[in-house]
Amino acid sequence: MGLFLYTFLFPGGEEEACRAALEREADDPDLNIRLDECRWHMFPKGPAVLLSDGAVGFDSAGRLSEAVNCPVMGLYIYDGDFWGYDLWQRGRQLDQFASLPGYFDEDSPPNMPGNAQVVAHTFGVEPERVERYLVPWDEETMDGDIYAYDEDKTVIGDSWQMADLMNALGFDFDRFYPQDEALDEEPKKEANRSASVTEGELRQEYARKQSMPIDTPELPDALNSRYYALQRAELLGEAYEALFWLLRDGDYQEVIAQATAAITAAPDKAGLYLLRAFCWKQTEGLSGRSRKPEISRDLTKALELEPDNVMALRARHPNTETSARYPRHIQDLTRLMELDPENRDLYLVDRAYRHHWLKDDDAARADLEEVLDHGELWTVDLVYLCGELGLPGF
Repeated sequence: MGLFLYTFLFPGGEEEACRAALEREADDPDLNIRLDECRWHMFPKGPAVLLSDGAVGFDSAGRLSEAVNCPVMGLYIYDGDFWGYDLWQRGRQLDQFASLPGYFDEDSPPNMPGNAQVVAHTFGVEPERVERYLVPWDEETMDGDIYAYDEDKTVIGDSWQMADLMNALGFDFDRFYPQDEALDEEPKKEANRSASVTEGELRQEYARKQSMPIDTPELPDALNSRYYALQRAELLGEAYEALFWLLRDGDYQEVIAQATAAITAAPDKAGLYLLRAFCWKQTEGLSGRSRKPEISRDLTKALELEPDNVMALRARHPNTETSARYPRHIQDLTRLMELDPENRDLYLVDRAYRHHWLKDDDAARADLEEVLDHGELWTVDLVYLCGELGLPGF
């Protein structure tokens, strides 16, 4: 599960009135707003609030604007995939924007840029300072490491671009996570801690030191790495040279056809199955049906021939999400921990999810405890599952 986040900016608003408006909004239990977990900060331009985890804030900006004497911008990140905002004043929508239009269907969210003039006027900035954020993403910009502005922290195509826009408007997102100066000092040894410090408090300290969680990194695998696919094609040798050039040119359908013929003649070459699986992945959805069964069969066959292939193991366990496959996912992830210890924490979190889905929460907690004991990984998925399972400090 990706990140769902909602925050509201009240430029020119009075903090007391804004807090009261949110309290009334929280009376609706369907919104799941836990007031004691919301984070407020008073900026020079006005108050802002980051809603509690699990809150639903899509439709709140309009209602809040009816209760306060200032504009309200509701910004959100949806499932870690895209970001957007709604800008309201006195119950009237002034502007809206979504970085990935058509995410749900052709018109939802609508394919339209935001209005830089309206946003700039509302927040007292120059339109040129925000207009580059208000352009819907396309494949060209999302595929490169392109920043809207040189001073940004996040590239186009990353949902945390929302925070760059906030900063440009005068609302620094990091202010929602105040840093305790004492935490910047070298941590005290565990033996010197007060016996009254609970495990939950230690976890909360760790969370503060890590600031906000990041999206789970995507490791290269046999399905997402074009470089690896080309490498495997090259290793097949001169007899299969045509496959390399077809793959390089992106002629995936022809690679599938020729690899299928080659497998009939040489069923013991793992590289052929890996190439075909990669190309199935690139053509996913083009025929109107899923190619996941074919991908899974090819990866499984490749692993029968190369049981310790890390790239194939990484690719296979997220490819099939049916509950009957979870035990195999657990086996793959356990083996990956042995073969690729550098990424052990990522595999532990993935395995914890499978344990949880199989109702083995004791095993899930054990995996999460190990990750937290290492104190290095801090991702959205980790934080969410720790909270779901009620680990101390979450």
